[in-house]
Amino acid sequence: MPKLFLVVNEDRFFLSHRKAIALNAAKNGFDVTIVCKDTGQKSDVLALGLKMIELPINPTGENIFQELKTFLFLKKLYKKAHPDIVHHVGLKNILWGSLAAKFTKTNAVVNAVSGLGTIFNGDKPSFTAQMILRVLRFACRKKNVITIFQNHEDENLFLKYRITTKENIVFIKGSGVDLNEYQFSPEN
Repeated sequence: MPKLFLVVNEDRFFLSHRKAIALNAAKNGFDVTIVCKDTGQKSDVLALGLKMIELPINPTGENIFQELKTFLFLKKLYKKAHPDIVHHVGLKNILWGSLAAKFTKTNAVVNAVSGLGTIFNGDKPSFTAQMILRVLRFACRKKNVITIFQNHEDENLFLKYRITTKENIVFIKGSGVDLNEYQFSPEN
């Protein structure tokens, strides 16, 4: 059974935004593990029949030692568990997870860019943004890394800084809505 690690910032984000992906993967024969910060909803994740590993991450922090802790944790995890596919959601997870995947020779990486935030606003990237772009280019510019974008601004930034190529991009118009849960009603 192939192993899929879905790496997101927090359990509550997973439950609200990525649960359907994980459940569909499990239904299709994947051994699915969610790697995220436990905000108190771990039991809800486990009740779905999924595994969960707590990720040491500060989603909004900028402390380099905390950041390195996240990277080293993912590197050790990927080396030990040998996932067949890692799916990173969000900039920090893409940054540290892709770097960890590169060093551990992980077979396949899917990165979902859900918005890059304000760090890349402006004409010239700040020093921090330039460092992030360099690490992303080093970690992500491989044939086994697919990047999913939801807006063309982020896609164009990744192409401009040669983080990925057109061939390794999938573009979707948003995450979608489960029509079994939310019924369509026409505008009045």
